[in-house]
Amino acid sequence: MLLSLLVTIGFALVVAVAVLAAWSVQQVPPFNIKSCRALVTGGSAGIGLETARQLVRQGAKVVVISARRVDLLRAAAEELRREVGKTGTQVFYVEMDVSNEASVAHAVEEIETTMTGGAGLDLVVCNAGFSIPARFVDTSSEDVRKMMEVNFFGCVHVVRVVLPAMLERHYGRIVLVSSLASRCAIAGYSSYAASKAAVRAFAHSLDMENSCLGVRCQVVCPPDIETPGLQSENLLKSPECKAISSFGGNVPYTAEAMAKCIVKNIKRYRFEVSLGMDAVLLGLGSAGIEPATSLLELTLQFFFSGWLRLVMAAYSKVHYEIVRRVRGRESTTVHKKDT
Repeated sequence: MLLSLLVTIGFALVVAVAVLAAWSVQQVPPFNIKSCRALVTGGSAGIGLETARQLVRQGAKVVVISARRVDLLRAAAEELRREVGKTGTQVFYVEMDVSNEASVAHAVEEIETTMTGGAGLDLVVCNAGFSIPARFVDTSSEDVRKMMEVNFFGCVHVVRVVLPAMLERHYGRIVLVSSLASRCAIAGYSSYAASKAAVRAFAHSLDMENSCLGVRCQVVCPPDIETPGLQSENLLKSPECKAISSFGGNVPYTAEAMAKCIVKNIKRYRFEVSLGMDAVLLGLGSAGIEPATSLLELTLQFFFSGWLRLVMAAYSKVHYEIVRRVRGRESTTVHKKDT
């Protein structure tokens, strides 16, 4: 009798969990790349340029790239125009400093009135950003402020200008580029990770506020990507940051691979977009209250989050041990010099 009762309760719990999981998954209509008018900030190189390239190849109606340096923008736009072929995509560029609110407002006004014929932007990818991967004690307050101004407030300034028109049309997609460091902060990325964590939280709240009004927001969390920016970062990385970044033979992904992943997940909505097993484990173990768009993924998160917490705790301990060893060697070297 007791066994039968336990079986009945167990079955009822399984059914309740299944029903709740199915109800929790959000159904988002596909985004039509071919009819969209898109802006990609930080579009003169790296992930931004490759994302723009994928949009051109998939037939977006208008693709506008922006950055601060006009010479690089002009060359990147010419490169993209050679990709157009039969798609008929119109490619433009506009100078924009995302850390300057006036510069953003002026550039977006030019885009919406001139380059898109007054039709407005359907897709905005806020990609502009940079990192100074040094220890916090070796990073000036000015550098910390610059990272926050470009990485976080750069997104804020762009969204503030483009969102009202999207809401008026009840249609649009905003994609904010954060970083895997926003979920897995490591030594050397203290200030950068903080700025990108702000971007992640901003994206989540924006999506919750505006999804019912036809505007969805996504966050991209790239791992190490082979870009000019990463090459510059590697010259500045603290020893422990280099050791952690290369732990386990980690090899950076290409900007093209990341861009293909971004565009794929724009078409078929997923809140967080990333690449690699580290991203999968972090997503399964720390999704929290983020919107679910896959029943399979939600089920895996439900069943494995406990075990993954243990795995990720061990992973974190390895990172701490790497820092301890690096610092220990530095202390020994300093001690020898003093004696």
